[in-house]
Amino acid sequence: MKAQILAAIGETELQPASALNAALAANDRLKYVFSLLQMALAYAEHPGQDVTTLKRERVACGIDEPDLDTAIAGARMRDKACHVPGAARLMRRIAADIRLMAAPVTGGDFAARLESLLAAVPTAEGDLLDPPTVAAMMQAAHGGGDSLHRLVMDLHKQLNMMQAALATETLDGAAAYNLHEDDRPLVAAFMAGLNRTAGLKFDHPGLATTATRAGEKLLIQNDIGTTDAHVIVIHVLGLAVSVTYTDVHVERLAFFQEMLKPRNVVWEGSQTAVLAAGSPFYMATGRFEAANAAECRSYLEFLGSRLVFLIDWNRARKQLRGFLRGPDRLALLHWAAENEIGHRGFLELGGAHLVNQAIEATAGTSMHFGDRLCDVLGDTETLDFLRFVFATSTSGLLTDQSHALIHDRIRATLATHFQNQEQQLLRLAGDHAGLIFELACVVRDGLQPESGDSGKRARRAARFEHDADHMVVEARQTVRRRPDYAVFLPLMVAADEAADELEDAAFLLNLDTLHGQPLDDLQALAGLLVEASQEWIKALGHACQIGTAAGNAETEDLLAALDRISALEHEADSAERKLAGTAFHHAHDFRQLHLFNALGGKLEAAADALKHAGLMLRDHMLEDVISG
Repeated sequence: MKAQILAAIGETELQPASALNAALAANDRLKYVFSLLQMALAYAEHPGQDVTTLKRERVACGIDEPDLDTAIAGARMRDKACHVPGAARLMRRIAADIRLMAAPVTGGDFAARLESLLAAVPTAEGDLLDPPTVAAMMQAAHGGGDSLHRLVMDLHKQLNMMQAALATETLDGAAAYNLHEDDRPLVAAFMAGLNRTAGLKFDHPGLATTATRAGEKLLIQNDIGTTDAHVIVIHVLGLAVSVTYTDVHVERLAFFQEMLKPRNVVWEGSQTAVLAAGSPFYMATGRFEAANAAECRSYLEFLGSRLVFLIDWNRARKQLRGFLRGPDRLALLHWAAENEIGHRGFLELGGAHLVNQAIEATAGTSMHFGDRLCDVLGDTETLDFLRFVFATSTSGLLTDQSHALIHDRIRATLATHFQNQEQQLLRLAGDHAGLIFELACVVRDGLQPESGDSGKRARRAARFEHDADHMVVEARQTVRRRPDYAVFLPLMVAADEAADELEDAAFLLNLDTLHGQPLDDLQALAGLLVEASQEWIKALGHACQIGTAAGNAETEDLLAALDRISALEHEADSAERKLAGTAFHHAHDFRQLHLFNALGGKLEAAADALKHAGLMLRDHMLEDVISG
């Protein structure tokens, strides 16, 4: 009607824009009606499922028929037919709106297709629908024959091309027409965000934007990528911004919603499945209420800046399967978006192939067929490495670095991560050694006069020993991922025997109060264990500093610490024998004699365990690291 009025008063220049606006508005209504019918049929077949109203979608597309909000919940099967309240009216609306969509389109076979397909639209007398007929109308797959849904999608593509050709101006890259003066800052804000990150798509097509005014609303539409059902439409009315987003991947829809969380967007009908035969897609509508014009522009800029991170998102997620677990894949993609690095650079350089090449060049025997990178390096280490891969790929491409240089940097960094596994195991052994030192101190301090609550001391020692056991379990898991570092497991197990013996000694001290001449010898033996545990900490610290290019100073410090542990073990042997003799002659009773001997045996066994661990560390460092 508006186009006819414009023609009558001679405003022929506005006719194409008016017809396009009407056609695009009809497209919005058709999407709503198709979704409503499909969800009503699905609910009628499975009435126990959760139901939605699609009210926000109805209001957003301009249909003032509130009774339709109960159509889905009111759908019921009647024999083989389905009763949907308002179905007859919806069939008439489909016919009218698809004619509106086709009106501006000339050429091609659209007219013939339209008449042929409309002839098959049911009248839905009594609001009864035949589900197979409706499914045939709604199917959108290319291989499933023609359908109304397919025609709507094809018309929409044609309308977008016409809209771009019709644009009266280009506003920061957006094809714009029929804008009000107040619309320009809003479109400019959206395009500022879009243009800031658009380069991160590299050579991938997409992100074309059109902007126009339809009545009281500013409409901004972006094609995102190349997927038919991947669409975003933004309506701005005053300070309210609504976003309608459709996607074939529900995971990507959830990712999009997660990106907008910092702006407190309210979603209605989020992750609503709309199942067209052979081509499922999902739709959500989010609403943001700005406090003022500046906040509205800020939100539009932020919204525009996020769209590039949706392009090829699902492909990137799949490419990461061989390296990360599911939650970490999503965490990586979120990190890449938040830091405006993106994933397209990673894909541009080969994606999974890029990382697999680096693995083949650096992993050696560390990885076997079927291993995921996270199973070998660990989750945290792998996530850190892939963050580097994403950042290096993006920055390298943006600064025109050669692909060979980027590949080499990634390979060199991965080699460092593989080497870091040994450093991590040495640091873990160092932390374990710290607990052995704490246990030795607990025993030494417990032998001092007025040493305090022995029960509390024993419980403290038990906690230290429990933590030490957990570190051995962690080492076992790491060695299971990296069998080439198997030497560290018996080393940790040997050192853990010292922790066990010292915890037993702390428990024995809780049984009785010791005194007399044997106590002096026991205190001397406990002092040797404190010193031996300190030397064990030093040895592991020096080992962390040694690589294949070890200097004389680092190697000398390591060997000196290990030699001191052996010497202390010999001293502990002598001290334990001296204690046994003194206790035999001076213990007050048989109970104290037994306790002195038991404590001496525990401490001597701890010293022996540290010497055993030290010898294993010495052999590994000299044969596998320094000489390797």
